[in-house]
Amino acid sequence: MTPQDVQAKAAALLQPISDAKPGGDNASYDPDYDAIRSEVGKLDSPTGGEVDWSGPSRFADVRTFVAVPVRVHEQVVGAVIVSRTPREQVQAIVQMAPRLVTGLLVMVLLTVAIAVASGHRGSRSLRRLARAALAIARGAPQAPELHALRTSRVHEVAALAGAVDTMRAQLQARLRYIDEFAGNVAHEFRTPIATLRGTFELLHDDPGMPAAQRERFVSNALAELTRLDALVGGLLALARAERPAAPERVDLQALVEDLCAERPGVRVEGRCGWVEGCAEQLEAVVLNLVDNALQHGGAVTPVIVRGWATATETGLQVIDHGPGIAPGHRDKIFDRFFTTDRHHGIGLGLAMVRLVCQAHGGEVTVRSRPGHTVFSVALPAAAAET
Repeated sequence: MTPQDVQAKAAALLQPISDAKPGGDNASYDPDYDAIRSEVGKLDSPTGGEVDWSGPSRFADVRTFVAVPVRVHEQVVGAVIVSRTPREQVQAIVQMAPRLVTGLLVMVLLTVAIAVASGHRGSRSLRRLARAALAIARGAPQAPELHALRTSRVHEVAALAGAVDTMRAQLQARLRYIDEFAGNVAHEFRTPIATLRGTFELLHDDPGMPAAQRERFVSNALAELTRLDALVGGLLALARAERPAAPERVDLQALVEDLCAERPGVRVEGRCGWVEGCAEQLEAVVLNLVDNALQHGGAVTPVIVRGWATATETGLQVIDHGPGIAPGHRDKIFDRFFTTDRHHGIGLGLAMVRLVCQAHGGEVTVRSRPGHTVFSVALPAAAAET
């Protein structure tokens, strides 16, 4: 049976149904219904079998079916089946396939091209970065390529260039520090060494030197040796201050009270908090400030060590009532080897105080006028114990 026969049979079935009246008995039932139903099962493909989706005619085998049951007196007596082949849609899909494949290939090629270009650009930036690092290793003070790479559109390259440039700046600052430090050390050691050399030459050249004069020369030599020993100790303390030990919780108040109890003429006021740091280095800070205050202003009135603490910071003030610091010296007192009394100091104590405070994330400042000098130390407060 052909599709045309199916349509004719369906029309014949529908005609009497459309004329039927409720309660009537003039509904028809076509005995060929079973044959129609059997024919419907064969409409899946023109050949009456399964669709061959791998064959060249697979698109012609695509069919769309719509079926509606036919009921008479609440009984299904047949079905109306309409089917068609969506040739236009299938043809459109077939025609679009080459364009889809072409578009996909173009996208793949563009992706590969972009990846290659990005990789080339990144490798070129890395080569420039390598040249800049090599120039820094050879001692070049500046690396202009780094400044350009810091604005690179490749985020990782820009971050790496920034890190290398920061390292370069730190190395340059370190080199300047070493040069200045070496010059200061050479200058400070030259004077006592020259004094010792002259003393020993005089003693060697004049065996008959009077005993009193010889004693004076020997005393001067011993004083210079003592100064050299103090210089070496101060330099070692300065070096340790630049490389703080592993931090620990330090009770700054207990440290201040223990140190000041050993020195008469010192009064402790207020209260410090806890800090994270090296107890030995913080002890050196307090000792240097207190000894400096006792030396310059503790003869008349007591030196006051006043502690304080807030939620985020803690510290202390060391107050003396001596002659004060000359205005021209206030900007230099924290410099290495600066001292106004070369007979009693080597000029490293306050420099070490500043380095320790900076290494602990804090600072030290000074205010001074005749009769009143205040050294203030501020440090980050330690987190509360859990």
